[in-house]
Amino acid sequence: MNKLSVGQILLDQLKDAHESMNGTMTGVTNEIARYMPPGKANPIAGTYAHLIMSEDFFIHMLLQNKPPLFETAWKDKTGASELQPSEWETAYPKWLKEVTVDIDQMQQYAKAVNDVSEAYVASLSDDDLSHEVDVSAFGMGKRTAASIISSMVIGHAHDIMGEISVLKGIQGLKGYPF
Repeated sequence: MNKLSVGQILLDQLKDAHESMNGTMTGVTNEIARYMPPGKANPIAGTYAHLIMSEDFFIHMLLQNKPPLFETAWKDKTGASELQPSEWETAYPKWLKEVTVDIDQMQQYAKAVNDVSEAYVASLSDDDLSHEVDVSAFGMGKRTAASIISSMVIGHAHDIMGEISVLKGIQGLKGYPF
């Protein structure tokens, strides 16, 4: 039996998270995405935009020290009326509720982000995955690249998928694709 590498496991999990998220977004229109749920919950539009922009940021900025796609090839083409703010206390919660998102365009941007993320993870060696990155700005100290991919990219996708599934469900739609 062949021993699976950590990189291959992360790549398989990342592909699964992307496929499941894309399935969860099936049937989401701009109108459905704008639905403002009661209480403190956020609409699908801001939640989905946050997920995709965050993955772009984590893979490019945190792990590769490169500008994210939303600043380069996808500048002004993400489908979001504005980029998510870096100030988390007041600006970010307001942005989640108010950002306007063209879901079709955001899904095209998401595909580009997913493709780049999968290619990047596929290229990583065990040494690359062991590299430590300072994520103190997020209150997490130092983490390995493997940990960032596992929790801040893959885990985050699953978390957001659950939120979007609930938001679809309260609108009478099927949430998860399975």
